[in-house]
Amino acid sequence: MNTQYTKWMVALVAAGSFQLAHGEEVKWYDSLKLSGDMRYRFDVIQLEGQPNRERERIRARLGAKTDINEDVTVGLRLGTAMSVSGAPGEGNPVSENQTLTDQYTQKALYLDQGYLDYHPGAIPGLHVIGGKMANPFFLVNTYLWDPDIAPEGLAAKYRVGDEVQLLANASYQWLKERSTSDDTRLYAGQVAVNFKPNADNHILVGGSYYGFQNMQGFQVLDWQHNNNAWGNTVTKQISGTTTNNVYANEYKVLEGFVEAGTKIGIPVTAFGAYSKNTDPSSNNQGWTVGVLLGKASDPGTFQVGYDYRHLDKDVFPGNLPDDDAWGGGTDGKGHKITFVYQLMKNLQLCGTCWLTEKNIAAGETPLEYKEFIIDILAKF
Repeated sequence: MNTQYTKWMVALVAAGSFQLAHGEEVKWYDSLKLSGDMRYRFDVIQLEGQPNRERERIRARLGAKTDINEDVTVGLRLGTAMSVSGAPGEGNPVSENQTLTDQYTQKALYLDQGYLDYHPGAIPGLHVIGGKMANPFFLVNTYLWDPDIAPEGLAAKYRVGDEVQLLANASYQWLKERSTSDDTRLYAGQVAVNFKPNADNHILVGGSYYGFQNMQGFQVLDWQHNNNAWGNTVTKQISGTTTNNVYANEYKVLEGFVEAGTKIGIPVTAFGAYSKNTDPSSNNQGWTVGVLLGKASDPGTFQVGYDYRHLDKDVFPGNLPDDDAWGGGTDGKGHKITFVYQLMKNLQLCGTCWLTEKNIAAGETPLEYKEFIIDILAKF
């Protein structure tokens, strides 16, 4: 366990009190919120040409946030993750699962989130966030971004309106700081309009721009430190006896998305998104469509989901998409089917089936990739 992070969490919980503008003293427990979850997972991976792989895995997370004054909130969250090869102080950025293995060894905890959230009372609906945070963008699906990624940098989020809501997000993120060459960063913006006449119906329409800087000609962003391009097109860069994979393209990505929800006895939500990298002339598109039926909330309720996704090789940096879809990265397509049943209060049974294919670009040899997942998820 990373004891320094545990100390930070304890320090936050033990924080004293602060004074509101009008002088009333508020104790730490008036604003402190604790949350967390524990998940036990069994999964089976079937990759064409390879033996089946079976794993049992756990994920544990504990978060806390508190107001330090009327306008600023501090948030921290610890989570399990597999250690990055060659860098034990770093955890897998796209999965918080820990595989049950290695003779009962202790499982590492990492700082999953740590941020400041400035939400001035003078501008309702505005949040300016700095640090390591939950993804600040609205996502209709995980086809571009893995749900476990916690971006690092600065973000601004704004929401205004009632029946017609305007949503705007912007972010400046660090992907790779380099001491001897240019840094790789992301400048991104997003605007959407949500038409919400009542609690049961809405239509959301929006667009995003993701402008990654200093990708082409730079070494691939592989958190495993194995020179893996995660599906992206690369060229070879030779330095002495070392050969590195470097990106062949920049990534300037435009995305449009739509989501519509209603209630026909049970909640029904349909969504779709299309994205295109404007730098390369081919292998540059991605899309997804899907539907969600029901909502697992009260004991005995359930939800069923389906989506199809397709990612060309160079539509998005390959280190960021969902790591369960065809094993992670781009250059894949296929189906995802989910089922969630609310067993009892705060306890769910979940099932996920991936029926996908990787290496789909022209000239490559496609491989079938299937994954079957069963989860028991407890939340608090």
